[in-house]
Amino acid sequence: MMLFICHASEDRDEFVRPLAEALSKEYEKIWYSEYELRVGDRLLDKIDQGLATCDFGIVVLSKPFFEKKWPRAELEGLFARETRSRKIILPIWKDITEDEVKAYSPILASKLAVSTTAGLPKVLEEIRLALDVSKRQRELTALEIAAQSVETLRQTAAAQQHVEDLSRSEHGANLVRSSIDSVWETIQKALYVDPASSVTPKFQCQRPVQNSIYVSTVRGMVMNLHPTNIHVINSITDPRLEVKIFRRDWDNFGQPTSELMMRHEIEFQPTFRDDEVVWLNPDKTATYTSEGLAAHLIKLFVDYVHKEITSGA
Repeated sequence: MMLFICHASEDRDEFVRPLAEALSKEYEKIWYSEYELRVGDRLLDKIDQGLATCDFGIVVLSKPFFEKKWPRAELEGLFARETRSRKIILPIWKDITEDEVKAYSPILASKLAVSTTAGLPKVLEEIRLALDVSKRQRELTALEIAAQSVETLRQTAAAQQHVEDLSRSEHGANLVRSSIDSVWETIQKALYVDPASSVTPKFQCQRPVQNSIYVSTVRGMVMNLHPTNIHVINSITDPRLEVKIFRRDWDNFGQPTSELMMRHEIEFQPTFRDDEVVWLNPDKTATYTSEGLAAHLIKLFVDYVHKEITSGA
């Protein structure tokens, strides 16, 4: 445990040095200017090192302290280390009143402090008590964090087991197939235009076989959705939804006059969130519900169609 003593030099002989000497007999590491600073040391570097590595800061507040630049800078460094759950500043009031402390810093005045008027033995006793209480609180907090980590691990493991169980079940396979149907139906509904309408471009949606979905439009642009590894009735293994966006030229009789000109390829992997299917992109940085995936694919396809139209190719 490292204790950093923050003080004004005027208080050193009368109180701070005896305090540091008494503490050094009980605690292994005491950062005290007379112990740490040597001729030629870079003052700021040494203080910063002490502030960064200390566990607690013992701050001796006094009238000279309030008037000095360096003690205030050290105090601000200690405040920067504090959090709601980690209090490190232990104030000692030397020859000052509560009103004087409030005038200097209301935050400091709100902290439980000990006065030097009670004598050095009492000050040491209060420091020991504060350190012991804080240590127990930190140990408890660490234990609570560890317990939470265990609980999080259990929840993650249970969720993963649920995903694996669904993947091996007929129910899971049906959920994935239902999700693909939902994606298809959402795309059809969003792109549908009355054939008699003059609105362009129109989109033609076809599902010639169960495992192939096609959306075609102007400039020979086509989006194909092809699920793989979900044809087994009672389970699914490494399922994917392959998506291809390509262009192909056709003659007036509907016969292809060019090879496929691939514009984009991507695949999505289904997983389960409770009993709902969600789809993961290839690097697993985004997830989509069935409706969300349909919206994403529509936007993707429309963007590529727009590029073909505006490119003049």
